[in-house]
Amino acid sequence: MNVFYDGEKICVKLSRNKNYKKVLELAEKYESEYLSEVGIFVFPPIKNIARVLFESGYVFDKSAEIFLQNEKSDNLNFKSIDGKKELYPFQKEGVEIMLKSNGNILLADEMGLGKTPQASSYLRNKKNSLPALIVSPASLKENWRKEIKLWSGKDAYIIDGRKVDDLSNIFNKYQAVIINYDILGYDNESDKKYMNELKNKIRKLKEREKQCTDFEQKQKIKKKIKTYSALKRNFNMKVDGWCDELIKLNFNTIIGDEIQYISGADTIRTRAMKQICFSLAGSKKIFISGTPYETKTAQFFPCLNILAPADFPDEYRYKMRYCDPVKTFFGWKFEGLSNAKELHDIISKFMIRRLKKDVWKELPEKMRSVVPMNIKKSDREKYDKVDKELELAILNKEKNALSKLEALKQASFNAKINSMILWIKEFLEINDKLIVFIWHKESCEILEKEFKGKSVSITGKTPSKMREKIKEEFQNNPKIKLFIGQIKSAGVGLNLTSSNAVAFLEFGTTAPGIEQAEDRVHRLGQKSDRVFAYYLIMENSIDEQIMEVLNRRNKDLKMVLNNKDEDLFEPKKEEEFSKLILQEYKNKKRLESKSYNK
Repeated sequence: MNVFYDGEKICVKLSRNKNYKKVLELAEKYESEYLSEVGIFVFPPIKNIARVLFESGYVFDKSAEIFLQNEKSDNLNFKSIDGKKELYPFQKEGVEIMLKSNGNILLADEMGLGKTPQASSYLRNKKNSLPALIVSPASLKENWRKEIKLWSGKDAYIIDGRKVDDLSNIFNKYQAVIINYDILGYDNESDKKYMNELKNKIRKLKEREKQCTDFEQKQKIKKKIKTYSALKRNFNMKVDGWCDELIKLNFNTIIGDEIQYISGADTIRTRAMKQICFSLAGSKKIFISGTPYETKTAQFFPCLNILAPADFPDEYRYKMRYCDPVKTFFGWKFEGLSNAKELHDIISKFMIRRLKKDVWKELPEKMRSVVPMNIKKSDREKYDKVDKELELAILNKEKNALSKLEALKQASFNAKINSMILWIKEFLEINDKLIVFIWHKESCEILEKEFKGKSVSITGKTPSKMREKIKEEFQNNPKIKLFIGQIKSAGVGLNLTSSNAVAFLEFGTTAPGIEQAEDRVHRLGQKSDRVFAYYLIMENSIDEQIMEVLNRRNKDLKMVLNNKDEDLFEPKKEEEFSKLILQEYKNKKRLESKSYNK
């Protein structure tokens, strides 16, 4: 027995075969006392302390197991704060597993199974889980803010930009902080200089070695190269920037979304995450991804090292055991996988993984997500200017209000286009293919230019004889990752089944039209397949009024689709739709009750 409870304190008895590092780290973080005569460290009765000790391999006496007890399952709330949504049964089970676990978690559900709502619900139901740090790709920061508010009721602060500000008072208003991987930090200048000096020394020594003809002198040079190479390999270059400021905040929970972003061991983002996570040893880490490393098993190590340092303490040992080591003339290569079952069995102790095929009966046929885009201040100001012009046109009873409405819709697209492009790029880093729908052909041109060589498109100008060829190119060419379709032209009559995900950057004129566009990715006859539809919107904009009209106009989409007299894209219908949006806009701004005097 290593850990026991004396009724007042957690007591850790040190022994020769245990690593003292974790105990010493805890002693620095918490008020403690070392009783040298009996070799015992005494800590306050805090669950975080017990959890760190347990994860480090310390054995608990029955008296101390009270600090490892599972979270009680009664009084858990799996509904959204507004009561309109509820987690699916398998999602509830995922949250309960996280609540009961005393250690870190790898939430590895397959794409589309709602990992973000599960993590957000955990924050609501787990006592003392806040404050929380969420690290995600840049395109998902706004979505995390929305989901945390929806499922936990807490406000989250989003960090933008690399300039570090003082966050010491942040928890007066916010309970969660969201940042993207790429702005976590930058290399410490002195460490970077030292590393470059080592590289230069190694390079010069290798040049001398090539030119040297004396055997003894050559051996001395080789020895120096080996020494400097070892120094370079073992040197841990510090990361400065936001990661230092975040460490000061002492988060109780750290969530890493799309954790494959730290699969490169030497990248700044990986070193920054390790610096944060190991500095905040007492925090619970929840790492999220359906594909937690990119291509090689070796890339999995940074994630596993943070989540389970006792099982995966050393990168070299990990690679030699699990990455199919091959000795070559240039050294060891770690390209494959070995001892797969053993690795899976270890990971399964802290991994939650469900596949769509396992839970498809619990899922709706289509899973729709409204994803808010991150809008720059300058772009918001441009949108607000056009918004004001429409508002004044309505108040002045001008006849051109509908044309100004179209200008506002275009202003929304322009404001969010950079964020949408980033979202698409990050989606395609994780997933194979994607279909995006737009309304204006000018929008298609922007995307074609951005994704040249990786995309195909169909608009109103596409010759009918080319449509099938373009479809087959998307379906069968692995280099073509993106299909860009104008809703009017590509929303019907095409089966694009090489993807099960569609994103709407602009919106059509009827909900049935939207659903028909969604159905381009639906595989007929495969009940286990599900469609994932993403609606990329600008919050507090005309996008929200459009979505409201689409939802209200067709509560039961199937009934509308069965109405054979409905001509989805008849010009009168489009004008009617625009008038409805304009009315929704008036209602939102309460313009009917206002007057304007020049």
